[in-house]
Amino acid sequence: MDVECIFCGALHWRLERLSKSTERSPTFGLCCDSGQVRLPAFDTAPYLLRRLFVANDPQAREFRENIRQYNAALAFTSLGVTIDDSVNTGRGPYVFRVHGELYHQAGSLLPPEGTPPAYAQLYIHDPRDALEQRMRRNPNLRRDTMDLLQGLLLEHHWYAHRYKHAFEIIREYGEDDIAVRLRFNPREHDWRRYNLPTADEVAAIIPGDGQQVKDSRDIILHKRTGRLERMTDLHPAYGCLHYVLLFPKGDHGWHWDLRMYQPDRQKPKRLTQTRWLAYHLQVRRDEFSTILRGGRLFQQYVVDMWACADQNRLKWLRENQRQCRASLYSGLEDAVAEADDNIDLSQLGSRYILPSSYQGGPRHMHQQFQDALAIGRRYKKVDIFMTVTCNPEWPEITRELLPGQTAADRPDLITRVFALKKKAILEDIFKNGVLGRTVAHVYTI
Repeated sequence: MDVECIFCGALHWRLERLSKSTERSPTFGLCCDSGQVRLPAFDTAPYLLRRLFVANDPQAREFRENIRQYNAALAFTSLGVTIDDSVNTGRGPYVFRVHGELYHQAGSLLPPEGTPPAYAQLYIHDPRDALEQRMRRNPNLRRDTMDLLQGLLLEHHWYAHRYKHAFEIIREYGEDDIAVRLRFNPREHDWRRYNLPTADEVAAIIPGDGQQVKDSRDIILHKRTGRLERMTDLHPAYGCLHYVLLFPKGDHGWHWDLRMYQPDRQKPKRLTQTRWLAYHLQVRRDEFSTILRGGRLFQQYVVDMWACADQNRLKWLRENQRQCRASLYSGLEDAVAEADDNIDLSQLGSRYILPSSYQGGPRHMHQQFQDALAIGRRYKKVDIFMTVTCNPEWPEITRELLPGQTAADRPDLITRVFALKKKAILEDIFKNGVLGRTVAHVYTI
């Protein structure tokens, strides 16, 4: 990658340029959509943490090998998901795969009586006691590394200080049913503001009993309960409270108030979760990215953020069925077409329909399948069936790996290089006719 985006400084291969741009003045859509996405850089990680990401001594290598376990031990929130490790039984690279819904959970500031503290509860305990508790749960990890990481987060992570402040407020009230609301409160209707909000705007600490109406800007901290509360993935602290080693200073993530940079529009479009993530997954010369150096934790983070975006798309479809439901695929007609004798017609009102515009949904896949069959009926027998496999040893991939990394550590590079190779192969076959004139084609990834 040797071409720099003139808007955000992200590095690209020249072939990634937008088709409407020129060779001499390339512009790119993958990073910032030609300058329409403008976001502040994350705070640089503390030096001692950066050293663990790049050094080659035994401590640093052990840290990177067990980075997911270290992160889980130090996180403020727990990860709720079913992880499928069946794909990691062989000798291939590590794969992070999940089944079902993915979410984060948070407990009260104090554990129930007789229960040891965990997650955010450890940040309001004496550091020595917290270290003992973390090592008791993770005896295979290095004590000196855990102590170092815990100290860095206590010093630098913004929410470590905020949680302590919240606990002090709760302790002053002295009531068991008291709760504190951490509210994200950016200035409203200032669409041309792109910097990080100040501390006072980020979290107003509001005492109460926790029973008031809660919205996506709130984190409710109870003094002592025996239950876990699911944290909304719309909160800007959703990422930094769990991925503490990727965001050691508590940098905020995507939130609903972010807008595109469109100065010619009175009210610019909202910035989507996927565009926010794509911006921060770029390589820039002047940034030290803990995300791109996260290895297995990087894989988990990308899956988590994609799941957030997908779950919010599904939520929108569920809440806007009137806009999605066309007369040709009403719930009753679908049930009859399926010819399922076990269907209870009285329950059809609770069904949700995914339109064909939702990629990967049953209607989308069925539509693609029917299109492929129609092409076969029209043009008869297939002449060529070809497979293309990504090679992790391609020089375009290996040249861009950071020191000590393997291709498995950089799924972002693999997907980008494969997309370029696929584009070149399809252009050779369909446009240049290297195998003869193509009258019809179908492909899948």
